[in-house]
Amino acid sequence: MNTQITFVLDSSGSMNSIADDTRGGFNAFLDDQRDEAGTATVTLYDFDTTVDRVYERYPVADAPELDEENYTPGGQTALYDAITRAVDETGKDIAAIEPAEHPDKVIIVVLTDGKENASETPLDAVRGRIEHRQEANDWEFLFIGANQNAVLTAEGMGIDRDRSLTMAHDGDGTRDAYRSTSENISEARSQGSMSGFDDEDRKRQERTES
Repeated sequence: MNTQITFVLDSSGSMNSIADDTRGGFNAFLDDQRDEAGTATVTLYDFDTTVDRVYERYPVADAPELDEENYTPGGQTALYDAITRAVDETGKDIAAIEPAEHPDKVIIVVLTDGKENASETPLDAVRGRIEHRQEANDWEFLFIGANQNAVLTAEGMGIDRDRSLTMAHDGDGTRDAYRSTSENISEARSQGSMSGFDDEDRKRQERTES
Protein backbone atom coordinates (compact mmCIF):
# COMPACT_ATOMS: atom_id res chain seq x y z
CA MET A 1 0.00 0.00 0.00
CA ASN A 2 1.13 3.51 -0.85
CA THR A 3 0.32 6.06 1.87
CA GLN A 4 0.62 9.84 2.02
CA ILE A 5 1.10 11.15 5.57
CA THR A 6 0.73 14.91 6.03
CA PHE A 7 1.75 16.10 9.49
CA VAL A 8 0.56 19.50 10.76
CA LEU A 9 2.62 20.35 13.84
CA ASP A 10 2.17 23.24 16.25
CA SER A 11 5.34 25.29 16.78
CA SER A 12 3.80 28.14 18.79
CA GLY A 13 5.53 29.52 21.86
CA SER A 14 3.62 27.33 24.31
CA MET A 15 5.28 24.28 22.75
CA ASN A 16 8.63 25.39 24.19
CA SER A 17 8.25 23.34 27.36
CA ILE A 18 7.77 20.12 25.36
CA ALA A 19 10.00 20.99 22.40
CA ASP A 20 12.59 18.29 23.06
CA ASP A 21 9.89 15.65 23.52
CA THR A 22 8.15 16.84 20.35
CA ARG A 23 11.33 16.43 18.35
CA GLY A 24 11.99 13.02 19.90
CA GLY A 25 8.41 11.86 19.46
CA PHE A 26 8.25 12.89 15.82
CA ASN A 27 11.59 11.26 15.07
CA ALA A 28 10.50 8.04 16.80
CA PHE A 29 7.33 8.15 14.70
CA LEU A 30 9.42 8.32 11.52
CA ASP A 31 11.57 5.41 12.73
CA ASP A 32 8.45 3.30 13.37
CA GLN A 33 7.01 4.03 9.94
CA ARG A 34 10.27 3.18 8.18
CA ASP A 35 9.88 -0.37 9.47
CA GLU A 36 6.39 -0.82 8.02
CA ALA A 37 5.63 -2.73 4.84
CA GLY A 38 4.57 -0.78 1.79
CA THR A 39 5.59 2.70 0.73
CA ALA A 40 4.84 6.05 2.35
CA THR A 41 5.59 9.69 1.69
CA VAL A 42 5.67 12.35 4.37
CA THR A 43 4.85 16.05 4.17
CA LEU A 44 5.49 18.26 7.20
CA TYR A 45 3.95 21.62 8.05
CA ASP A 46 4.64 23.60 11.16
CA PHE A 47 2.67 26.58 12.29
CA ASP A 48 2.76 29.38 14.79
CA THR A 49 1.48 32.82 13.77
CA THR A 50 2.25 31.76 10.20
CA VAL A 51 2.34 28.41 8.39
CA ASP A 52 5.48 26.85 6.89
CA ARG A 53 5.76 23.77 4.71
CA VAL A 54 8.99 22.28 6.03
CA TYR A 55 9.16 19.56 3.34
CA GLU A 56 6.82 17.75 0.96
CA ARG A 57 6.35 14.16 -0.19
CA TYR A 58 9.62 12.76 1.10
CA PRO A 59 9.82 8.96 1.05
CA VAL A 60 9.55 8.01 4.70
CA ALA A 61 13.02 6.44 4.60
CA ASP A 62 14.48 9.84 3.68
CA ALA A 63 12.17 12.18 5.59
CA PRO A 64 14.25 14.68 7.60
CA GLU A 65 14.02 14.43 11.35
CA LEU A 66 13.33 17.36 13.67
CA ASP A 67 16.18 19.14 15.39
CA GLU A 68 16.80 22.49 17.07
CA GLU A 69 17.34 24.18 13.73
CA ASN A 70 14.15 23.17 11.94
CA TYR A 71 11.84 23.13 14.97
CA THR A 72 11.99 26.21 17.20
CA PRO A 73 8.73 27.17 18.92
CA GLY A 74 7.53 30.79 19.07
CA GLY A 75 4.48 32.88 18.20
CA GLN A 76 0.74 32.25 18.26
CA THR A 77 -1.52 29.46 16.98
CA ALA A 78 -2.80 29.76 13.39
CA LEU A 79 -4.42 26.34 13.56
CA TYR A 80 -7.16 26.85 10.97
CA ASP A 81 -4.79 28.41 8.44
CA ALA A 82 -2.42 25.46 8.86
CA ILE A 83 -5.06 22.78 8.38
CA THR A 84 -6.54 24.58 5.38
CA ARG A 85 -3.17 24.91 3.67
CA ALA A 86 -2.23 21.30 4.43
CA VAL A 87 -5.49 19.92 3.00
CA ASP A 88 -5.42 22.14 -0.08
CA GLU A 89 -1.77 21.58 -0.92
CA THR A 90 -1.88 17.85 -0.26
CA GLY A 91 -4.74 17.63 -2.74
CA LYS A 92 -2.85 19.69 -5.32
CA ASP A 93 0.32 17.64 -4.84
CA ILE A 94 -1.56 14.40 -5.47
CA ALA A 95 -3.38 15.82 -8.50
CA ALA A 96 -0.04 16.83 -10.03
CA ILE A 97 1.48 13.33 -10.08
CA GLU A 98 0.73 10.45 -12.40
CA PRO A 99 -2.50 8.60 -11.52
CA ALA A 100 -0.57 5.34 -11.17
CA GLU A 101 1.47 6.95 -8.39
CA HIS A 102 -1.51 8.30 -6.44
CA PRO A 103 -1.54 7.11 -2.82
CA ASP A 104 -3.99 4.42 -1.77
CA LYS A 105 -4.47 6.20 1.55
CA VAL A 106 -4.09 9.82 2.67
CA ILE A 107 -3.75 10.56 6.38
CA ILE A 108 -3.53 14.05 7.86
CA VAL A 109 -2.32 14.35 11.46
CA VAL A 110 -2.76 17.58 13.43
CA LEU A 111 -0.97 18.08 16.75
CA THR A 112 -1.41 21.27 18.77
CA ASP A 113 -1.12 22.36 22.38
CA GLY A 114 -3.42 25.34 22.14
CA LYS A 115 -6.59 26.70 20.67
CA GLU A 116 -6.87 28.72 17.49
CA ASN A 117 -5.93 32.38 18.01
CA ALA A 118 -4.21 33.71 14.86
CA SER A 119 -5.89 32.47 11.64
CA GLU A 120 -7.64 34.33 8.88
CA THR A 121 -9.49 31.15 7.86
CA PRO A 122 -12.90 30.64 9.53
CA LEU A 123 -13.84 27.36 11.20
CA ASP A 124 -16.59 26.64 8.66
CA ALA A 125 -14.03 26.62 5.85
CA VAL A 126 -11.87 24.11 7.74
CA ARG A 127 -14.82 21.87 8.50
CA GLY A 128 -16.00 21.96 4.90
CA ARG A 129 -12.62 20.86 3.60
CA ILE A 130 -12.24 18.05 6.10
CA GLU A 131 -15.75 16.69 5.56
CA HIS A 132 -15.35 16.85 1.79
CA ARG A 133 -12.07 14.93 1.79
CA GLN A 134 -13.38 12.33 4.23
CA GLU A 135 -16.53 11.71 2.21
CA ALA A 136 -15.30 12.14 -1.36
CA ASN A 137 -11.75 10.79 -1.11
CA ASP A 138 -11.74 8.62 2.04
CA TRP A 139 -8.96 10.65 3.62
CA GLU A 140 -8.42 10.03 7.32
CA PHE A 141 -7.70 12.69 9.93
CA LEU A 142 -6.20 12.45 13.42
CA PHE A 143 -6.35 15.35 15.87
CA ILE A 144 -4.19 15.51 19.01
CA GLY A 145 -4.67 18.50 21.29
CA ALA A 146 -3.32 19.55 24.68
CA ASN A 147 -4.73 22.21 27.03
CA GLN A 148 -8.25 21.66 25.66
CA ASN A 149 -10.92 19.04 25.17
CA ALA A 150 -9.54 17.65 21.93
CA VAL A 151 -12.70 15.67 21.21
CA LEU A 152 -14.83 18.82 21.18
CA THR A 153 -12.27 20.75 19.13
CA ALA A 154 -12.05 17.93 16.60
CA GLU A 155 -15.81 17.47 16.34
CA GLY A 156 -16.14 21.18 15.59
CA MET A 157 -13.89 20.62 12.58
CA GLY A 158 -15.74 17.52 11.40
CA ILE A 159 -13.33 14.92 12.78
CA ASP A 160 -14.84 11.92 14.59
CA ARG A 161 -14.26 11.70 18.33
CA ASP A 162 -12.45 8.36 18.02
CA ARG A 163 -9.88 10.07 15.81
CA SER A 164 -9.08 12.67 18.48
CA LEU A 165 -6.91 12.48 21.57
CA THR A 166 -6.52 14.90 24.46
CA MET A 167 -2.79 15.01 25.19
CA ALA A 168 -1.22 15.72 28.56
CA HIS A 169 1.09 18.72 28.20
CA ASP A 170 4.24 17.02 29.45
CA GLY A 171 7.03 14.86 28.11
CA ASP A 172 5.35 11.51 28.72
CA GLY A 173 2.09 12.74 27.23
CA THR A 174 3.84 13.99 24.12
CA ARG A 175 5.81 10.80 23.54
CA ASP A 176 2.77 8.62 24.19
CA ALA A 177 0.68 10.69 21.76
CA TYR A 178 3.21 10.08 19.01
CA ARG A 179 3.27 6.39 19.84
CA SER A 180 -0.52 6.16 19.68
CA THR A 181 -0.52 8.08 16.40
CA SER A 182 2.11 5.81 14.91
CA GLU A 183 0.12 2.72 15.89
CA ASN A 184 -2.97 4.08 14.13
CA ILE A 185 -1.03 4.91 10.99
CA SER A 186 0.63 1.50 10.97
CA GLU A 187 -2.82 -0.07 11.18
CA ALA A 188 -4.07 2.04 8.28
CA ARG A 189 -1.03 1.18 6.18
CA SER A 190 -1.44 -2.55 6.73
CA GLN A 191 -5.24 -2.88 6.78
CA GLY A 192 -6.48 0.09 4.77
CA SER A 193 -8.13 1.95 7.65
CA MET A 194 -7.55 2.77 11.30
CA SER A 195 -9.70 2.06 14.34
CA GLY A 196 -8.81 5.33 16.08
CA PHE A 197 -7.57 6.10 19.56
CA ASP A 198 -8.73 3.58 22.15
CA ASP A 199 -9.21 3.51 25.92
CA GLU A 200 -5.57 2.55 26.45
CA ASP A 201 -4.38 5.54 24.45
CA ARG A 202 -6.59 7.83 26.54
CA LYS A 203 -5.61 6.21 29.83
CA ARG A 204 -1.94 6.95 29.12
CA GLN A 205 -2.85 10.63 28.90
CA GLU A 206 -4.66 10.77 32.24
CA ARG A 207 -3.04 12.65 35.09
CA THR A 208 -4.00 12.60 38.77
CA GLU A 209 -3.92 15.79 40.77
CA SER A 210 -1.24 15.73 43.48
